[in-house]
Amino acid sequence: MKKTIVGIAAFIAASALLAGTATAQLGKDEQKCVTTLHKDGYKLAAALSRQSIACLEGAHEGGIIDLPACLAADPDEDAAAAVTRTEEDARQRCGETPATFGVPAAFDDTILEAGIVHGRGLVTDILGSAPAAAGTAAGNACQATTLAKAGKFAATYGKAFSKCVRTALKEGATDDSALTACLAPDLTKAQDKLVTLVGKACTGVSPAVALPGDCSAETDASVGACVAGRVRCRACRQAATFAAIDSDCDLVDDAIDNDSCSFPVTLSGNAIDFSSGTRVAGATVWVLERPSMTTVTDVDGYFEFSGLEEGEEVSLVLEDPAYHPIQNGTVRLGANGAERVTFQAVIWSVYDALASILGLVPDELNSCQMVTTVTRVGKSIYDPGAHGEDNATVKIDPPVTEDHGPIYFADNVIPAPGLSRTSTDGGVLYVQMAPGEYVWIAHKGDFVFTRVKSKCRAGLLVNASPPWGLQKH
Repeated sequence: MKKTIVGIAAFIAASALLAGTATAQLGKDEQKCVTTLHKDGYKLAAALSRQSIACLEGAHEGGIIDLPACLAADPDEDAAAAVTRTEEDARQRCGETPATFGVPAAFDDTILEAGIVHGRGLVTDILGSAPAAAGTAAGNACQATTLAKAGKFAATYGKAFSKCVRTALKEGATDDSALTACLAPDLTKAQDKLVTLVGKACTGVSPAVALPGDCSAETDASVGACVAGRVRCRACRQAATFAAIDSDCDLVDDAIDNDSCSFPVTLSGNAIDFSSGTRVAGATVWVLERPSMTTVTDVDGYFEFSGLEEGEEVSLVLEDPAYHPIQNGTVRLGANGAERVTFQAVIWSVYDALASILGLVPDELNSCQMVTTVTRVGKSIYDPGAHGEDNATVKIDPPVTEDHGPIYFADNVIPAPGLSRTSTDGGVLYVQMAPGEYVWIAHKGDFVFTRVKSKCRAGLLVNASPPWGLQKH
């Protein structure tokens, strides 16, 4: 669909006006947040690998009839303990001093999601979408060895990546780009060992029968190298998501730019009227970072974008004549993509009324207005009643002078400049902001809140609304 002139102009302006957020070397506590969560993520992946191997062994012994169901089952006791440990470590290590890079914006939530998706995805890569025992002693041995050695190689990658990140942080890394080199550790010896052991175990076995996944077309002599490539691909994508590194993993598996290490995901959500809570139908929604991707909300205000990539940053823009132009917070897509991404669309009269309450004349030519919500665990604008987390404080990075904010919303959903922290509404506002990139950070004791990025562009209301705002974990 042809984009409006406003949308095209706004996108062109974005490329000239957006500047990277200034960051600094992480302190010792922040470094501990990063390294501990990475360690926890890999412990979860290892536990899931053991769970998968146990399922496969049970199928080989005839005790497990439905192997796909076993592989897709909820985390077992060890894996569940790893999940709990990750959540607890996030609160203990990342609540008081949340790291501004090196971990994803949603901390434990994103790491757990990536660990589960890619841990189980590696099994599917090897055994196919409908895993089954090979049916022969040789075929079963090929399967068991391949899955076990793939899991071990993934763990070796994880250890090397974690060690590299830890060293980079100690040596003064100041942003995620300094961690990019960690995605390509030298694992030649470990990879050669994997290739040899898988090749030996699968000699004389048809990969199409024993390993009917991504390596089914290989010979028994080449299947080991193929498996190693799939491990490196999954491990790289998982690591990049763990550390929120903006990097493409496509070259790590076969050194060819051929989309063989691509993980498409979907983003969906709803446009909702800020005042009435009704859904906004017929509005144009487009992706700032990919302006050719555009859609129109349906009768339920629903929109969806497919063909996006895990790890990709996405900012959505909504345009409708009845509403002030609005952009949501920037979402870095996790292993499951993103859903329930929302717009709280504000009609012009309400926008003007809120500005009047603040005694503000919005500078639409040179600034944006930025807002988000600090939200209680499990609550969002899809839920009835107040959903804000009260008594939290908010700041942004890079910092700005006090005349810009923060301005907190009172319980009655009206901005109240006299408040020093959030109410049960949870809303918080910064006004007349210079174009650029800003990161929102919420604080309340040792609780963990998702960080939020806002790409401020002149003339836009940038609203990171629940559940993709400052969500409490």
